[in-house]
Amino acid sequence: MIDHGLMMIERFRDLLDGAPVVAFMKDTSGRYLYANRHAIDTFGELTGLDGQGRTDTEMWPPEVAAQIRASDEEALSSNGMQVFSQVLPLPDGPHKVIFLKFAIPTDGPDVTLCGIGFDLTDHSKSEEERDRLAAVVEQATESVMMVDLDSRITYVNPAFERVTGYSRDEVIGQNPNILGSGVHPRSFFEGMWASITAGAPWVGEMVSQRKDGSLITESVIISPLRALAGPITGYLALKRDVTDERASDDREKSANRERVLIMETLRGLQPGDTPEATAQAICRQVANLSGISAAQLLFFERDGRAMPMGFVVAGRPDPPMQRLVYQRSRQLQKRAAHGPWVEPWQNLQGHPFDQLVQGVGARSLGYAPVRYSQELVGLLVVQATDTVDRSSVSEALPALVAFADLAGALLGREVAGRGHAELRREHIAEIITHRSFRPVFQPILDLSLNEIVGYEALTRFTDGSDPETVFAEAVEVGLGAELEIATLRSALAAAELLPRSAWLNVNASPELILAGKPLRSILGACRRRLVVEVTEHTRISDFAAFRAAMAELGPTVELAVDDAGAGFAGLRHIFELRPAFVKLDRWLVSGIESDEARQAMIVGLRHFARSTRCRLLAEGIETERELAALRLLDIDLGQGYLLGRPAAVEASQASAFAAV
Repeated sequence: MIDHGLMMIERFRDLLDGAPVVAFMKDTSGRYLYANRHAIDTFGELTGLDGQGRTDTEMWPPEVAAQIRASDEEALSSNGMQVFSQVLPLPDGPHKVIFLKFAIPTDGPDVTLCGIGFDLTDHSKSEEERDRLAAVVEQATESVMMVDLDSRITYVNPAFERVTGYSRDEVIGQNPNILGSGVHPRSFFEGMWASITAGAPWVGEMVSQRKDGSLITESVIISPLRALAGPITGYLALKRDVTDERASDDREKSANRERVLIMETLRGLQPGDTPEATAQAICRQVANLSGISAAQLLFFERDGRAMPMGFVVAGRPDPPMQRLVYQRSRQLQKRAAHGPWVEPWQNLQGHPFDQLVQGVGARSLGYAPVRYSQELVGLLVVQATDTVDRSSVSEALPALVAFADLAGALLGREVAGRGHAELRREHIAEIITHRSFRPVFQPILDLSLNEIVGYEALTRFTDGSDPETVFAEAVEVGLGAELEIATLRSALAAAELLPRSAWLNVNASPELILAGKPLRSILGACRRRLVVEVTEHTRISDFAAFRAAMAELGPTVELAVDDAGAGFAGLRHIFELRPAFVKLDRWLVSGIESDEARQAMIVGLRHFARSTRCRLLAEGIETERELAALRLLDIDLGQGYLLGRPAAVEASQASAFAAV
């Protein structure tokens, strides 16, 4: 339960701590609980007052302390604010000080006496205490307003004029509701008037309206005024402008709420969530921000068009995702490069919300760019129900930026990767469409006879790209089979010029072989002996299915396992696949003439090959010593730069025969 007495005490300290008047609080025994800076500066050196712990008996001469104690007891025993005049002996002579004193009870047994003192020494005397008080507070930095029993303003100080924008002449005689902001309900003022008309001070915060229509938040103490003895004669309001402080507090609260929403977003994400589910979760939290009625997360595709990945409209089912028209997409992308912004709502074709959110009171929009590694990848868009000039979307803009940064961190890599994948896919598709490649053929020799017995069909790309890299990239973007088929067709067509007596080795991935029909349709039209080389950079998990797929290619198509000694081409794979040829990787051939370990391995493979009735083919032969060593090891077949480089079909035969 809230202790309203304690809240009023805190308001008193907050309002008067820096005020240029004496302010203090005491307990019922007269011991100081608090003194503001002005009181300490005024009396501290003389009395030893340091803010708390001392009594007036310890600070002043006995007769002065007795007078102060008597006025304290009268204020403690009465309701409302009491006015007392006191002469205090200060170093520069006696000072006449007017004290306003009132008691604040708490929910417990304690009662706190609050006092405000105004030094009237240098001011002329007046018959009316209220007039003298008004003259003193002319220089105060806090607003002072006095109201009579008919709710008419009778006095305001210059600080009031500066804060509200109203001149004294404009408000004297007016009802205080001239400052009404419309923010507080009727019950707020009913409670305030009930307190002060009963003789008790009221402490709180009030939102008022300046003359120019802007709002101001003030910390306020309103106390009934009484004559030295008698009924209430009016009311005194002391106000301190706390608009900036509360705005700072509101910003901090907003930032805390943003952090909570972000943490809730992160906690709500599930392992394995799709990017679309993550985007929708972010939009759902953004739509919870005050004044926001819809949120949409857009990402820019490679063609420049914006595609929603998440879309939430408060209180409605999730709308369908629709690409923005190209022109609007480009406008947004260009504007987003300059940072976040707000704009009035316009129902235009191609707008991010278009017809989907009609009827929810759209009046303004806010935008926050989504970036990944400094690259603009998307845009977080929100709709607000306020206009731009008084828009909650402007206040929410820092939160939008925070959520946009979160979206970039969670989804940026995926989105950027999709964009790069689209570029790579377009690149591979162009290679296939424009046939930006050519087949070349490398001879395979019988090492004992020095005769060409076959050729391996290889691919070279027009732009000089590494073939292994291009084929791997094609697999990554889902065009691996298409590129393989295109290059196989080209190789088989060019191979028609090769001698019929030589077989042709063609490369195929396990995936293409297992697909069956596409490869069968290509190889079925070829009338020469074919050897399909399978490079085991991907594991074959179902050997039986693979053997069945090879058998369906026909009796004239044989199998070669490439890269023995590398990748997945281990002995078990060779045994399970039962190939007609096993190709020894360049790693085994290099330096074979002086490496006994490699020689021993090849001897073992040769024995295995003979036992399983397959032939060994050494590839990558580049020196005469390697060739001589392989012949001594009784290796049947070989290929490599020493024996013939890959070349176009017109030159392949001549270069190969020249090599041997």
